[in-house]
Amino acid sequence: MTEEEALELVKKLLKAADEEAVMRLVSASLPAVDAVFFRVAAAAASQLERDGRAGAGQALRSLTDRMLRMKTLI
Repeated sequence: MTEEEALELVKKLLKAADEEAVMRLVSASLPAVDAVFFRVAAAAASQLERDGRAGAGQALRSLTDRMLRMKTLI
């Protein structure tokens, strides 16, 4: 996964309408998710926190933690 693809996925995850939409994106994207995605997502979460959006940053961190656990089970 390129950094651009990872950033696009992060944006889609943050804009998802609800948990069901998030899980559809996760399911569709999980095979392609790699270390690049997790690095980009961590940087995005940090940036959200610096921008005063701590809740969004923490939600992204929580989601990527779940994705990592899911990825390691495949």
